[in-house]
Amino acid sequence: MIFMELPLAPIEKILKKSNMRISNDAVKEFSILLEEITCDISGEAAAIAKSKGRKTVLAEDVTEARRKIK
Repeated sequence: MIFMELPLAPIEKILKKSNMRISNDAVKEFSILLEEITCDISGEAAAIAKSKGRKTVLAEDVTEARRKIK
């Protein structure tokens, strides 16, 4: 799996909305988790688009992929 290396600052900002202190290691772990979820959903969405004869992934493909992966 290829990791995108998401920027940590926006992830940390989201996590801090929980009103908890978040360690740097926790932010990194969330980053890895978000990357994995994003890769899974995007792969499924691409497969859905392809099965419908399209090269472009639409929002509805992402929504359907998210439902399938849950």
